Amino acid sequence: MGLRKCPRCELNYIRDDEKYCNVCKREMKGEPDVEDGVVLCIECGENPVVKGSDLCAICLREARRQEKLSNLSDDMHERGDLSLTSVALDEIEVPLPADGEIPESELDEIDKELGEEDADDLSDDEKPEDD
Repeated sequence: MGLRKCPRCELNYIRDDEKYCNVCKREMKGEPDVEDGVVLCIECGENPVVKGSDLCAICLREARRQEKLSNLSDDMHERGDLSLTSVALDEIEVPLPADGEIPESELDEIDKELGEEDADDLSDDEKPEDD
């Protein structure tokens, strides 16, 4: 049992007992080529489309996600949940204590967060020299 080229297309190999290759048999029956029926996605051009759509599964999923986000944003804007106005820093009010001083306990916390030691805790030789 040896192999020989198909006498019709002279491209594909067939066994000695076969008359034509599978590709030629499909063409003679009028069946479409397997690759001819594949339509690629119009968005990415890489993946086959989902039946009944022009997009592949990945692009279709992304399009639906974007649509949901857009609808959600529109709903929030209509309800007034979304404010697009800008606020200047001088318009923001920060409540301060009545006497205008920051309490000592909060100053210690601020120093700890900034990594600074209290100047009173330093010995004379550790204090920075002023030039």
